Amino acid sequence: MSESKKIWIAFAVVGVLCCCMAGGAYWGLNRFSKSIENMAKGDPTAIAEIQEEIAEFDIPSGYQPMAMSLLMYDIFYLTPETPEDGPMIMLMQYGGMISANREEMERSLREAAEQQNPQPGVSMQVVDSFETVIRGETVTVTVSEGETGVLTMRQWMAIFEGNNGPVILMIQGDTSAWDDQMLKDFIQSIK
Repeated sequence: MSESKKIWIAFAVVGVLCCCMAGGAYWGLNRFSKSIENMAKGDPTAIAEIQEEIAEFDIPSGYQPMAMSLLMYDIFYLTPETPEDGPMIMLMQYGGMISANREEMERSLREAAEQQNPQPGVSMQVVDSFETVIRGETVTVTVSEGETGVLTMRQWMAIFEGNNGPVILMIQGDTSAWDDQMLKDFIQSIK
């Protein structure tokens, strides 16, 4: 076989491989974007699957669930119909197998949760803490507050053992719409 035929065959093989990879990438990205779209819309199947991964809990009256799996995290949001009706509730855990120890996972979860702050630029300061029981485990809930200039934001943050490892619970919103009893009832509903 001549040298030029070998080169043409090599180009053809590389071309076919490139076409296959491009088609696979297109198909994978298309599937990924559709699954993100379904989760962002509140697809009941996706919501149920992610809730099952994290923990069982009751959804407070007037709240709507939304869930998504992004990169290494499963995130479950509960949002009031309007922000004036109460704070946002978020539960987040690592999705899949992670080889990090619990302290590293908790630190990473806290950092990821802090990036979810709906009020960028608000510097939250720890003002209190209290203990509660979640899934039979006594956990510390850290209470932080910060000013936006117009609003006083409050945040409760705790870490507990979920169905598949540590879960961070973050509740955040304006203090004027804060309902301690409803939030404590929600925390007690986590099983």
